[in-house]
Amino acid sequence: MYLATDGDDINKSLKIINDFYNQATKEYLNDKEQSILQGSLENLTYQNMQQKYRNLRYYTLQYISRNLAYDLWRKLTIAARKSPFFEDNYQVKKRKIWQMIDRLNQLQGESNIQPINIPAATMEGEIIGERYKIEEYLFDCEAGERQFVALDRYLDNKPCLVIQRVQQTARVKQQFEREGKSLSLIGKHPQIPELLAYFRQQQHLYLVYEYVSGTALTELLTGKPWQEDRVKSLLCSLLTVLEFIQQHNLTHRNINPDNIIKVGNQWMLIDFATVKEINRDNEYISRSTLSRGTKGYLAPEQHTGMSTFKSDLYSVGMIAIHALTGIHPRKLRRYDPQTGNKIWRDLGKTEALRDRVSVSNHLAEVIDRATWYHFSDRYESATQMLDSLKLAVV
Repeated sequence: MYLATDGDDINKSLKIINDFYNQATKEYLNDKEQSILQGSLENLTYQNMQQKYRNLRYYTLQYISRNLAYDLWRKLTIAARKSPFFEDNYQVKKRKIWQMIDRLNQLQGESNIQPINIPAATMEGEIIGERYKIEEYLFDCEAGERQFVALDRYLDNKPCLVIQRVQQTARVKQQFEREGKSLSLIGKHPQIPELLAYFRQQQHLYLVYEYVSGTALTELLTGKPWQEDRVKSLLCSLLTVLEFIQQHNLTHRNINPDNIIKVGNQWMLIDFATVKEINRDNEYISRSTLSRGTKGYLAPEQHTGMSTFKSDLYSVGMIAIHALTGIHPRKLRRYDPQTGNKIWRDLGKTEALRDRVSVSNHLAEVIDRATWYHFSDRYESATQMLDSLKLAVV
């Protein structure tokens, strides 16, 4: 076991990695990547990093671990394999970052840094379903759920996302089987990650998804308002996916910019861990003690544990408002005291926000109806909202 390091060692190590990356690519790591790198050197979990570093604070844990960190290790791996210092199959991982620094130190004749030997995290290296090798532990979710990156040994070590749940009762097992069948159906859509497998092993239930890597919508909502045509295109794409999901009587319940990924020219909707079936007879899910979703995009009724098709439409509408105004929904504090509806349409007319884009009445009315406080006032389905939007596009 190596000795623990002090702040100077960590700063030196950050510089070593950044200089190495610059020599290999003529670029430097960005501020978020450096925060993740520093947190890894300090042996922090992704959740600890989210709490410690201001530039990671407003991202979800899923996005930090699955997107930002995953891309960082991939970039460093590519740089390492292009250099003469590492093997062609060398791979950079969170828990092996000190080993990389140690290698670079030896090559450069340095010996003034004491690296930490970070032990493997939960399940790393284990094989589940006789096929998927756990590559990296990501984080724990509510109710004992864990997420990992794994490699598919049957498909040239292709990365995939593994969700592990605790197998508790017969009811949980039955629900898992229903959920697995439903997710298998909706995964047959080009804008939804495919569910590759679902199975039981020992005392746990597993869902294995296609791993999606791209640019999250979060990264593109920079505070600069989008033009209407761009917002309409995004809405049409998202509503097309929701229309497909709703045809299978399912609701996502956690639509937010972190879970919308641009891969090439296509938008994909990810993170179906919270998906639930809608009872069309009752039109909503039974109440739950859990309110799923991300603050600002979460529909009001979800705070009480209830969710409908209209809840997902609310989230999509708030994303559109965010894109049009450049303002995060959390900061939209004005509302109509009679109805509870958000007031946002006049943001482009205020002196402080005079550079904001104007919003056509037709598009604004579509978004308004999707985001009314009372879900009974909203569109009935994604199909209905999409039809109204297409009229606005025309």
